[in-house]
Amino acid sequence: MSSTPTALPTNTPSDTLPYPQDDQLVTDRLAVEWRRLTVTRAELAKVRAWQLPGEEVRTLDDVLDRSGYRQPPTSGSPIPVRRPRATNDEAVDAYLVRLLQLAKTEPLAARIVLQRILPALSGLARRYSAGRGQQHAVLDELVATAWWVIRAYPVDRRPRRIVSNLVRDIGFETMVRPRRRRQASELPTETDQLDRADVTTVDPLIELSEVLQAARQRGVVSDSDVQLLGALIRRGRADLVAAELGVTARTVRNHRDAAVHRLRNFVAEAA
Repeated sequence: MSSTPTALPTNTPSDTLPYPQDDQLVTDRLAVEWRRLTVTRAELAKVRAWQLPGEEVRTLDDVLDRSGYRQPPTSGSPIPVRRPRATNDEAVDAYLVRLLQLAKTEPLAARIVLQRILPALSGLARRYSAGRGQQHAVLDELVATAWWVIRAYPVDRRPRRIVSNLVRDIGFETMVRPRRRRQASELPTETDQLDRADVTTVDPLIELSEVLQAARQRGVVSDSDVQLLGALIRRGRADLVAAELGVTARTVRNHRDAAVHRLRNFVAEAA
């Protein structure tokens, strides 16, 4: 991993640190992380303690298989190809319901669900992309959105067709909602209607704010991390934030991923 710093614009706050450059694709990063997770005894012991349905979990790949995952064929493409599953849908959904319930407090469960839906997210990235280069960038955005969509999924209200619902929600939050917000913000309001105009409010994100504050006090994240995450929440897309900072979108995504990884570990240790 390269540590070459990227120069920031002169109007960037003085306490903002340079963002590291990294050309590694999100699929490669996730594949490396998954291989590490599958051989880590502590992670396997944690999964076994969940007492998931079925036989004893020998590796994390067992959990993937039971959640309906099918290994994509090797096609020479860095992005996996979605394949139909030959598994009982109700049993798969019931298994995913349990994982999603755990994912609300267990980052590892959320990571497993992400691995399960990654082929479908790759297909969604192809649908929204004009070319291979854009496809990787879109997949980066989808994966970033997937983390909080997975943890917030309402299993009580939507316990069926979970993979399809997750992918649809992630696509909406990543691609559709930001576009609608931009369109709404561009609509003019007559001056005599200002007092009566509907005001779009943003959720206070109190829990996230408290986590960031605690993590910053512990030195887990820096001021620049908090500023970047805040910019991403406001703008919704890495390329828009990158344009403001004068760096590449991949640089912003890599810095975001590193900060989110540290926050996940921090939350897991505090749980």
